[in-house]
Amino acid sequence: MTTIILSAEHELRTTGVLSDATCRTFAQADDASKRGFEASFAFLGCSTGAAADQGEAVPAERRIAAIRLMMFQLAAHTDDPRWSSRMLEDMVDAALKPPGAAVSDVVRALFAVLAECPLELSDTQANFIREVGIHVVRKQRRAHPSEDFSWLAAVLADPNAGTNAAQAYLAAYTLPVSLVPRCREWILRALHSTRFEEDVKLDLAD
Repeated sequence: MTTIILSAEHELRTTGVLSDATCRTFAQADDASKRGFEASFAFLGCSTGAAADQGEAVPAERRIAAIRLMMFQLAAHTDDPRWSSRMLEDMVDAALKPPGAAVSDVVRALFAVLAECPLELSDTQANFIREVGIHVVRKQRRAHPSEDFSWLAAVLADPNAGTNAAQAYLAAYTLPVSLVPRCREWILRALHSTRFEEDVKLDLAD
C-alpha cells in the first residue's frame, strides 16, 4: 500500500489528479490495505470498491495520510490553493468516514502540509485556511472534545517546532476556545510582522 500512496502523492503534487492506473491499483488492493483510504480515494475520483466498515478504529497515521492526499489535490502545500466550499465540505465528510476519525485529523493533516509553504502567508492561503476553519469548527460542535486538539497546543508551545505563519494561522481559526488562552502568545509570535497579525490578535481577544 505504501507504493500506491507514494504514487498517488506524486501524481497529486504534479498534476492534481490521480491516473487511471493508480485508481485501478488501489481498487485491486485487498480490503485490509485499503482500509481508511476508501473515502479519500473516492473524493479523489477513484472507484474504491467496498465501503469502509464500522469496526475497529483506523489508526490515526492512516487517517491523516489519507487526508494529506486530499490536501495535495487542493494544492494546500502551496501559496495558491484551489478549492470551493463544496469541495471542502466533501473533503471533511470524507475525512470523518473512517472509524475513529475526528475533525482534529483534518487540522493535523493540514498542519503537516502547511510546513512546506513559503514563509510569507499569501492572501489566497489565508482565505483557504479560514474556510477550512469554518468547516472544522462547525463539525467540532458535534461533541468533538478539545482534548483532540491537545497535540496542536503542545506543538505551538515547542520552541523547536519551527511553526510557520500558515500553521499559526490555521491554529488561530481551528483551536477550541478552551485552548486559545494557553496558545495565543505562540500564535501571535509566529504571525509577528505579518499583515495578518492584528486581525488575528483581535479575533483571539474575543
